[in-house]
Amino acid sequence: MGTIKIHTRSVGYLMNLKKLLQDTTGNLLVKKWKSIEKGDIVSIEDDMLPEVLRIQAEGFKNGSSEKLIRYSKNSKNIFYVMKSKDEIVGYCVYYLKPAISLKGFEKKSVISSIATDKNFRGRGFAERLLRISTEEMKVNGISSVLLYVNINNLPAIYLYKKIGFRKIKKGKKIYAARKKAVMRWN
Repeated sequence: MGTIKIHTRSVGYLMNLKKLLQDTTGNLLVKKWKSIEKGDIVSIEDDMLPEVLRIQAEGFKNGSSEKLIRYSKNSKNIFYVMKSKDEIVGYCVYYLKPAISLKGFEKKSVISSIATDKNFRGRGFAERLLRISTEEMKVNGISSVLLYVNINNLPAIYLYKKIGFRKIKKGKKIYAARKKAVMRWN
């Protein structure tokens, strides 16, 4: 029994070390981020956060405001806010996930959260936000972008497919016992 506890503890430490290394490397990559001209899509500023949190709460029952606040402080370069006539209509935030593969060091990204104000849905804002942000990801050498989406959120899945995402896993209970699909763009 003691050997199993030691092994389990060692695996836990290694997983925590891997996450720490990914986070540290991801933070270094964000500091060297190259921005492209995005027009009405801007990096988040502190005064925008309350409106972004309102949009998140409106769109997600179990959204993590703490996570968005942390990203707004640590990852401003890849936390995009879309405006229309000085009004915030949506946001998209990524985190970088460096990986080592047979191809060598790869820069990957995961969409942590994306949402549009309910009064602005269906007008192409989310599509433009995704297209521009994935273009900037390409400029910065991101090889793929992952996202998790509720399998019942058909409008979102349609949008992601339109942008070029494709399902790579389906129907697993990933977060909060909800079935999610994993989609990748590259």
